[in-house]
Amino acid sequence: MRETDAMTTVGEVPRLPAGLAEELDRQAERCRPSSPLYGFLLRELAGDVRAGGIAAGLLGPYDNEPTAFVPGLRLMAAVHALVLGGQAPRLAAYYPSAGGHGPPDRAWPEFRRVLHEHTERIAELVAQPVQTNETGRSAALYGGLLTIAAATGLPIRLHEIGASAGLNLRADRFAYRMGGRLLGDPQSALVLDEPWDGLPDAPEGTQVRVIERLGCDLRPIDPATPEGALRLKSLTWADPARIERIGHAVAIARATPATVDAANADEWLASRLADPVPGAVSVVWHSVVRQYVEPDRWRRVGAILAQAGDAATSAAPVAHLSFEPDIGPDGLYTFAVRLTLWPGGRSRLLAIAAAHGIPTRWQTEER
Repeated sequence: MRETDAMTTVGEVPRLPAGLAEELDRQAERCRPSSPLYGFLLRELAGDVRAGGIAAGLLGPYDNEPTAFVPGLRLMAAVHALVLGGQAPRLAAYYPSAGGHGPPDRAWPEFRRVLHEHTERIAELVAQPVQTNETGRSAALYGGLLTIAAATGLPIRLHEIGASAGLNLRADRFAYRMGGRLLGDPQSALVLDEPWDGLPDAPEGTQVRVIERLGCDLRPIDPATPEGALRLKSLTWADPARIERIGHAVAIARATPATVDAANADEWLASRLADPVPGAVSVVWHSVVRQYVEPDRWRRVGAILAQAGDAATSAAPVAHLSFEPDIGPDGLYTFAVRLTLWPGGRSRLLAIAAAHGIPTRWQTEER
């Protein structure tokens, strides 16, 4: 029995190095290249925490949480929900997701006003977990599924741990434009342009056939409801391209059935992998989930995968595909796409990707 690399590296997620304000500064730097508004506001939040302002009161209870708590992103999502819900119209003038075009560096006074006027509601939303369901990560998933399909020649039973609303369970219903050629569903409204650097290990013409879409999450989001759609959009950064993607993904989810159960990962996976299923490859997939699961429970997930791998056959293979950050002691992240395929239990580093999946840089070496 052999656990995969994505399981054995679980460890303990580090606490916020040097404190809350410094974590907000780090998050600001991570956001700035793709979201100037979030980068600027997070920097101002860091200053407000240092000054003992309203942000210190809202986020202070979490200043000793692991880095995986991402307090800055929780607060940004809470305020974004108010903006999208029409409860912060003056701040909406700075949010591209709400049609605003105001300069990011002038948004702070209105942002701070919203923190003061909606403190109780924001505190409630900050306590909710981050469930981004980032559709850009489907670029890594789909390339991994191509690799699995090429290696096995079988249709896919897709199982997602920490699925949130299950948007990426529909990854084969998205389109991927590479060099003028559309992969995935060429009729899809959601098109990811040039998401890859290099190509996955699959011959041209390889088909991905998903015959089962199942997921689990402690608090599943229903994308078919207005509340669920608003929650997903609020968790997405406010730049127009990502908001447009999430809107298309929600529409695709409503048209393509998938089941996301409210369950712990280990208990759910044990029942799903209890018996081999001939004629299909059972794929277990997760993206940026490991850090939110207790280490002991995550190790049980690894043991369940290894046991299912031991029982796998060429007619009923099992695959573990992961997109997870390796978190250093300084709180910095690198994101790896890894695959283990049974029988045989061969583990490979498939790609290194940006935090939100694009670009995914496919590797040629094995790990």
